[in-house]
Amino acid sequence: MRDKRRWIEWGKDALIVLLTLSAVYLLSMTPLIRDSGLLDLLHPKPTGARSPSSVVHTGTVLPARMAVYRTGGRFGLQYDEHQMEESFSALGPLLGDALSSAGQPIPLSESGWQAYLQDTSAYFDFSGDIPLTALCGWLGGAGECPLAGSARRLALAAGEDDQVLLCWQDSDTGAFYSCSTALSRTLHLDLAAAGVTENGAYFAFEDPSLSQLLDPYTLITEVGTAGQRYSVTAPLSTAAGTQALLESLSFNTQNHVSGSGGEVYLDGGDRLVVSDSGTVTYRAAQGEKYPVGVPAAPVTALQAADGARSLAAQSMGPLCGEARLYLISALPHADGWLVRFGYRLNGSAVYLYDEGWAAQFLIQDGYITQFTLHLRCYTAEQGNTLLLPIDKAAAMLPDLIRDRRELVVQYRDRGGPAVSPDWVAN
Repeated sequence: MRDKRRWIEWGKDALIVLLTLSAVYLLSMTPLIRDSGLLDLLHPKPTGARSPSSVVHTGTVLPARMAVYRTGGRFGLQYDEHQMEESFSALGPLLGDALSSAGQPIPLSESGWQAYLQDTSAYFDFSGDIPLTALCGWLGGAGECPLAGSARRLALAAGEDDQVLLCWQDSDTGAFYSCSTALSRTLHLDLAAAGVTENGAYFAFEDPSLSQLLDPYTLITEVGTAGQRYSVTAPLSTAAGTQALLESLSFNTQNHVSGSGGEVYLDGGDRLVVSDSGTVTYRAAQGEKYPVGVPAAPVTALQAADGARSLAAQSMGPLCGEARLYLISALPHADGWLVRFGYRLNGSAVYLYDEGWAAQFLIQDGYITQFTLHLRCYTAEQGNTLLLPIDKAAAMLPDLIRDRRELVVQYRDRGGPAVSPDWVAN
């Protein structure tokens, strides 16, 4: 009897403890406790500067243009970022999984590449040359990508025996490659293609007249003949903008002196120069403020692109308005890496000043040692700019006939108060 009573008492005690823990958990979920900061005391934040790689990106990577072919026709999309986010949300993970499960690459003829684009396929053009390992990681691939090199254009194509092939054009050589993947045509590619509606899009190589004028992979869509205009401001012309930038780069707002090129902010021997025009330059003395990769190990293309992208996102992302940063290139340079980013407005690239790019990062010995940022803030205006249809625009640019260049809608920002879209031959 005594043992039975003891077990009953223990059961009561256990129930009280369980109910108490449940009450504490439910209390912690209330806005009063969540917003009070008490939970931060239980989970203290690490001190010191953050590695750029630890910062969450401000947005997922998006292609500038996309095309999906299935029996009956092709769906093509460009110059519409909102719809691109919706359409790519289903296809992006498939591309990431294809990259992470890629087999041994084999050379692919250009005619073979074009044949794949005219069968069940999903085509992606990122407008910049992205390391395949970085693209795999940014798209949430299930593992590390075994492929080397960079690519702007990639495709998932139907292969034999229910296979899905990964095809791409190498950025350095222009050569085409394909490889097997773990994806199934029936379970993955066919289902993704079935979710889109044909809209008459086609490539220049499929049109006898345009193929004589344009780059073969210029995508022609029935896009409207009006483009959005944007007003442009310098976000660093205000004290709030400058303070937000300095905090994002872990510089003390009080430790600065005036120089000929602007305000010079100091952190030990590191110098950050902020000009009124919105250009920011950084030069490291010891080179340890912005670590990239693993200490004492060579920096890979993935680490270089990811580290630079994170620092660009945390410093420029909140200040650029309706623009989106995209990777232009990540190239070996001076025993390190040179990584460049540009702005895009609703899927169209912004060619900024004389260089074209918005940010440039130099990575050496595992750290970002130099960078230049051009801070511009873009806001959509009322009204649009009328644009010619692409076939008429191509006919009015005779230089295209000689070079067969790509015709795209682009913004040119020379530092003025507004930008408008126009057809540009790249």
